[in-house]
Amino acid sequence: MRLTSYLFLTLASASLSAQPSPSPRLLDSNHLLLSMQADTTSPYAFSDFREAAAHLGDSCTLYIEPGVYWVDNPDSPRVAVGENGREPFGIVVRAKNLHFIGLGEAPADVVLASQRGQTQGAVGNFTMFDFWCDSLCVENLTMGNYCNVDLDYPLNPALSRKKRSDAITQAHVGYVHGESLTARKVRFVSRLNLNPLNGARHSYYEDCHFECTDDAMNGTAVYRHCDIDLYGQKPFWSTFGSGAVFIDCDFNVKSDNREMYFCKQGGPLALIDCRYHAPTDSIYIGWTAYPQPWLRCYQQNFTLNGRPYTIGSRHPQNTILLTNFKGTQPPHLDINRHEATLLTGSDTLLLAAPDAHWRIPSPFESFVSLRPVNGDTVAVIPRNNTDETADFCIEAHAADGRVAACHLVVKPSVLPPPAFTREPVITFDNDGNATLDYELHLQGRRDESRIEWMRSVNQCQYFTVSTSHVAPQRTYRLSASDLGHQLTARIWPKHPRSGYGDPVWVGADGPVTAAQIGGTAGDAYTTDFHDFPCHWQPLIMPGFWTVDGYKPADTAEYPWSFDRGKPMWEYGEGFNGAVGMGLLQAQRGARLMYTPIEKEYGDMTLTLHVDPTKTAGQGFGSATGQYMDVCLKFDTETLTGYGLRIIRTTKHAKAVDFLLVAYDHGRVTPITEPVSSTCYRTGCTITLRATGQRLTAHVETTTPKPSGSTLPHTVDLSAPMKPSVFGGVAIQHTGSCGESTTMLHRLSATW
Repeated sequence: MRLTSYLFLTLASASLSAQPSPSPRLLDSNHLLLSMQADTTSPYAFSDFREAAAHLGDSCTLYIEPGVYWVDNPDSPRVAVGENGREPFGIVVRAKNLHFIGLGEAPADVVLASQRGQTQGAVGNFTMFDFWCDSLCVENLTMGNYCNVDLDYPLNPALSRKKRSDAITQAHVGYVHGESLTARKVRFVSRLNLNPLNGARHSYYEDCHFECTDDAMNGTAVYRHCDIDLYGQKPFWSTFGSGAVFIDCDFNVKSDNREMYFCKQGGPLALIDCRYHAPTDSIYIGWTAYPQPWLRCYQQNFTLNGRPYTIGSRHPQNTILLTNFKGTQPPHLDINRHEATLLTGSDTLLLAAPDAHWRIPSPFESFVSLRPVNGDTVAVIPRNNTDETADFCIEAHAADGRVAACHLVVKPSVLPPPAFTREPVITFDNDGNATLDYELHLQGRRDESRIEWMRSVNQCQYFTVSTSHVAPQRTYRLSASDLGHQLTARIWPKHPRSGYGDPVWVGADGPVTAAQIGGTAGDAYTTDFHDFPCHWQPLIMPGFWTVDGYKPADTAEYPWSFDRGKPMWEYGEGFNGAVGMGLLQAQRGARLMYTPIEKEYGDMTLTLHVDPTKTAGQGFGSATGQYMDVCLKFDTETLTGYGLRIIRTTKHAKAVDFLLVAYDHGRVTPITEPVSSTCYRTGCTITLRATGQRLTAHVETTTPKPSGSTLPHTVDLSAPMKPSVFGGVAIQHTGSCGESTTMLHRLSATW
C-alpha cells in the first residue's frame, strides 16, 4: 500500500526537481530506486545505473526517477572490445525476473543511455545491454544508443548531449536471453542495428516508439499500438520462424527511398490495422526485395498515406489478405519443409502441417501426386514426364485463413548423357576465335554441356583460361597470351535430363600462331568475366590470372581470415545494387592479379565497370579496414605499382573515400588526400591512366546524385608517379561479402 502511494506521488510530479524521494521503508533488496538525487544513505537507493545494476537480485524491480543515466561512460577514452567472439557490451545483467519502471510523466523523462558503436568507441557492434534472465519487463522509459543520434533532454537541457558522429554505424540497444520480454511505453532510439532487446523466446511491445535504419527490429515479436520511424529501407534482417505481427501500428518513412521493404532476408510477417506514412504515394512497399517463393505474409486493413495498399504486389503469391483477424499472435502455420527438390522415379517427400488441406496450383497438378500418410502428413510423389524441371509451391491451408507453402523443384527422371554424333574438334576462324565444334544426340533437348579451355605452360601442365558458367562456352577468344602455347578443350556432355558425361579432351593442331590470334597482339585485354575461371589459382605466370586470397598488412588489426579450400570469387547473378550477372567476391580478402606477357610496358589505361551491392553509397559492410584497391602498372611478383583505393570510413554513412596509392612490395602509401564521394553506386565506372610520370583517376556513376547531399558525385584525382616497365593489373577486396560485395562487370586494359 505504501509503495502504491509512492508511485502515485512520483508519477504525478510535474518536473525533475519536484520528484519526491521515497521513504527508505518502501525499498528493500527486491525493490531498488535509481535517482539522480538519491539518498545515498539508503542501501537500496542509487544515483549511478551501473551501481544499481550490481545490486539487482534474482527477482527485482528497479524504479527510475526522471534523468539521464549512462549505462556506459561516454567520456571514457577507452575503446570497447568484445570477448569470446561476441559484441562489446555496455553492461551484462544476470537475474531471474527483472522489472524496470520509469517514474516520469512520459517515457522521454527517464533515459538509459550509451554512446558507442562500431569504429566509434568500439571494435564491433557495441550493445548497451546483455540481459540474461527468464523474464524482463521495462516500462515508461527510453533506452537509447546516442552514437549517431542527438540526446535532447528538455527537462534539463544540461543533460543533453550531441551525437558522437554523423556517420551512421552499428550501435545496438540490447539483447535478452530468456523466456519473455515485455516493453510498455518504451522509446528505443538508435539507428543502424537498433536491436530493441532482441532475443527472448516471447517478446511483446505495446505503445512503444522505435527509431531505426536497417537490420534493426526484433523479428520474433508482437507489436501493438507502436510507432516506428524508418530512417533506412529494411528494418528487419529477417523474421524467420513464426515471424512478427504488428497490430494498430504506424510506420513513418524518414528517408527518400522510393522502394521500402520490411526484411532484408525475408520471413513471415503480419500487419493488422496498420498505417504507413511516406513522403510520396508512388513508393513501393514489399515484404523483402527478393522473396522466397514459399514466403507467405499477411495483411488486414493496411494503408499507405490513408489509402488501402497491397504489400509486395510484384510477387502477389507472397501476400495473404485477411478479413477477420482478431488474435494477438502471429498468424503462422507450421510446415515441416519450405523447400525440396524431387527426382521423378526416385524421391518421395513427406509434408506435414497441422489441421490443413493441401493445394497444388494449376497447371502443375500432374507433376506430383499426394497420398495421405497419417494425421497431418501427406506423401508428395513426383510425376514429371516432361524434359524440363518444374518449380512451384504446394500450399497448406488452414480453416482460419493461415497458409504455409513448400517450394518444390520437380525434376524428370534421369536419362543417360547424350552421345556425340560428331566428335569434337578445335577450329580457328579469321577473327581470332577458337571454336569447339561438335554435335550431340540431343533429340531436341537443350545442350547444357560444360566446356573448359586450357592453355599449356609446358608439355605436361595445363591451366584453365575459360570455363562455362551459364551455357556451353563453345568459343574462346584468343589473345597474345596464347601465342606459342598449346590450346586444349575438354567437354562434359549434358542435356536437361542427364548428368554430366565423362569428359572428352580435344587438343588443337599445334601451338597458337600470330596469324590465328590476329590484330595487334599485346596492346589490349578485355573481359566481361562471363567465362572467368573462379577456382583457386595462386601461381603467378605471364598471360594468366592469379585468383586467390590475400590479407594485406594494413588490415592486421581486424581479425578475419579465409578458407583456401573454397573459391574466393564466384560468377553469378547480382542483387540489391548489383545488376545482372558478374564476378563477385565469395570470401573476404578476395584478390585478382593479371600478369601480362613478358615485355616492357609504357603508358597504360585501366577501365573497370562495377556495381556495388550496397545501394546507399557506403560500398562496404563497415569502416573496419574494408576497401577495394584497383591497381595498374603493377608487378605481381613483388606487389609494387600504383592504384586507386576505395574505402569506407567513419566520416560518412552514405559515401566512401577515394585516394590514389603507391604499392611498394605490398606496403601501401597514400599519394593523394582522400576525397569523399557518393558515386560508388550502381553503374560505377573507374578509369585509371598512367601517362609518363602522372597517374590519374576518374570515377563516375549512372545513378543520380542523392538529393540533399553536398558531397561530389564524381571523382578526379591526380598524382606524380615514377615511370616503370610493369604492366600488371590487380584488384584487392578486403570487405565482407554477401550484402557488401562489389560486382565486376567488365575490365579493359590497354598498353
